[in-house]
Amino acid sequence: MQRDAEMSETGRTRFVISNVKVIGEWDWTKPQRCMVCFLEIKEDDDVVYCPYCYHPAHREHLLEWLHVKGKCPHCQHPLREEELLTSLEGIF
Repeated sequence: MQRDAEMSETGRTRFVISNVKVIGEWDWTKPQRCMVCFLEIKEDDDVVYCPYCYHPAHREHLLEWLHVKGKCPHCQHPLREEELLTSLEGIF
């Protein structure tokens, strides 16, 4: 059984289990968006990540959200400010 990734005709990466079955695609050119405001995250923005679902958010937006709701806006897991990740380096 072959397991690897290949590029599709649309320029997206396909994750392939066999030569027949495509199990998913990912568009690497799609910009990341803040899970609070849904605006595009730019390279120089101050970004944090939920340690449970790894979705990104602008730091100030997520901090304000946590003061009001106390949980991740994406996965709904209870979350404290000190738990936020500043990088996903080493996670994946």
